[in-house]
Amino acid sequence: MDIDTLQGLRRCPLFNGLTESEIIDLMHKVRYRVVRCCKGEFHAIEGSVCQYADIIIQGEMVASMMGPSGRIIRVADHQSGKLLAPAFFFASDNQYPVTVEATTDTTVFRLMPADLEKILSHDPRLMMNYIKILSNVVSHLTKKVRMLSMSVREKVILYLEEQIRLQQSKDVLLPFSRQELADHFGIQKYSLQRCLNELKQEGAILVEGRHVKVLSCHPSGGTAGHT
Repeated sequence: MDIDTLQGLRRCPLFNGLTESEIIDLMHKVRYRVVRCCKGEFHAIEGSVCQYADIIIQGEMVASMMGPSGRIIRVADHQSGKLLAPAFFFASDNQYPVTVEATTDTTVFRLMPADLEKILSHDPRLMMNYIKILSNVVSHLTKKVRMLSMSVREKVILYLEEQIRLQQSKDVLLPFSRQELADHFGIQKYSLQRCLNELKQEGAILVEGRHVKVLSCHPSGGTAGHT
């Protein structure tokens, strides 16, 4: 196993608490291979069968799905260390609910589900880490469903509140472009821009490119969490 692959596995929450030598020993017990995806290549198509337990070693991927209105909804962004579709390769209905596309040249570490089951059974730390990963997936999807039922204004305010917590600052650097952020919300780009302009006119935010200075998270006209 090369150093890049090992470092990618160490970034995966599945291996939290394990040393490099322990990870290497585990991999000697199973079959695996390294798969490479070029930028723009589809790793999985919505509705296809989830056959493998894949971990991103290097690169980035984005998961998206078609919303009820025909809009593409950006569901999640996946970086190095991400275990892809952990809730589906053991499921009875193991079809991908999303399309996964490589946004950079990406390297993936691939196990068969049976081999993943083998190492989960071998070390209780891995089993607990896997349970935590599944719990975080449920939490993320719950928030996503909640967001889809909100107005554009509520989605933007909630997102800014979350970014303030994550970045520990009211000077927020948006990680996405306007189009990517609109896809994240499942809305049109012009709807997002109109909302930002309204919040700016109300004195709630200052906007310069991807930088947003939040002056008030609860401007007039409602707050996140109220529909």
